[in-house]
Amino acid sequence: MFLFPLLLKAGGYQINTQSQKGLSMGGSVTGLAMDASVTFYNPAGLSMLDSNYFNVGACLLMPKTAFLGPYGGTEQLSAKSFSTFYLYGNYILNSKMTFGLSVNTPFGLGTKWEDNWSGRYVTQEARLSTLFIQPTLAYKINERFSVGVGPVIVTGNTKFRKALNVLNQDGTDGQLELKGGGNGFGFNAGVFARFGKTSVGVSYRSVVELDIENGEAVFSNIPSSLISNGSFPNNTKYKSSITLPSVISLGVGRVMSEKLTANLDFNFTGWSVVDSFIFIYPDYPDLNASSARKLKNSFAIRLGAQYQYSERMQLRGGIGYDQSPVPDGYVNPEMPEADKVVIGVGCTYKLKKGWSVEGSFAFEDLRERKEERNKQENINGTYKSYIYVLGLGLQYQF
Repeated sequence: MFLFPLLLKAGGYQINTQSQKGLSMGGSVTGLAMDASVTFYNPAGLSMLDSNYFNVGACLLMPKTAFLGPYGGTEQLSAKSFSTFYLYGNYILNSKMTFGLSVNTPFGLGTKWEDNWSGRYVTQEARLSTLFIQPTLAYKINERFSVGVGPVIVTGNTKFRKALNVLNQDGTDGQLELKGGGNGFGFNAGVFARFGKTSVGVSYRSVVELDIENGEAVFSNIPSSLISNGSFPNNTKYKSSITLPSVISLGVGRVMSEKLTANLDFNFTGWSVVDSFIFIYPDYPDLNASSARKLKNSFAIRLGAQYQYSERMQLRGGIGYDQSPVPDGYVNPEMPEADKVVIGVGCTYKLKKGWSVEGSFAFEDLRERKEERNKQENINGTYKSYIYVLGLGLQYQF
């Protein structure tokens, strides 16, 4: 059982930092067409834009997690930051058709604990990085309705590291490190409608399966006797897959006044497609393993607003609630997961000749989560996590 590489953690690898406007409004933008980032949030909104846009930016995520074991003693997640980025562009082809391009990182994971911490046989470090490329076409049916769709090309890379409960002659633990990468395909589609001062958007992002066909498993600091008798290789290849779930979003936007616009979003994520992770070692079938996750579908509700403070300055704020898809019995320290409240603020400041600079800050408060009967790794305890996010972006309107 100690060979199970628990690569991912439900909920923890969906990232809602895909634009400065979206982040600062609590993720609530599906019912609005604000700039080229609508290519990702709701591709139908592209044909409702009255200008061409180019948006580029990045976000810095700073997680803070404390773990209290059943026998006392608090341990902290290593102080480490992770970054995401995005690039969007749109071009109005004619009065009906608009082309858009989205390049971003909507799924990812990064946790790192001290090498000698109490849960080192479960995880020491886990990483997932993805890149989504989505060319899109939107068609305006009339002044009220539009539709949009685009294929999604995805590539991803993973890294996982943990201690093995086998001791070398010097009394130190063995080590397992897994690295791999895979590619997958999906699509993004949406519908957008305007009724006076109210706008409604519905979008669907499909499931994407990343197949890892040629992953590398490296075993180190293993006693030579266990290598010679075939219990462990020095290194070998493995196969696995990562399922990135579908997301359905419904957004309702409203122009509240000449200066104030608001949006309410409902998101449904189909996490139930992630039942377990299976790992196949073609040259060492005795190492083949399966690790259950039993994820459940989850929802989120988000509310955001934008205020035109001056001719050059826009202010934004938002709040959201995200339900965790991880059931009791399957919580672990790769990415401590719990229901969370998200608060965001941000602004856009217009420069000269169509350029604007955007900034945002978000705070995610994950409720305290107590795991008492873990069904996979028998690691029980209480987790408390926060995530701080800083974002900076540049926009060009032409």
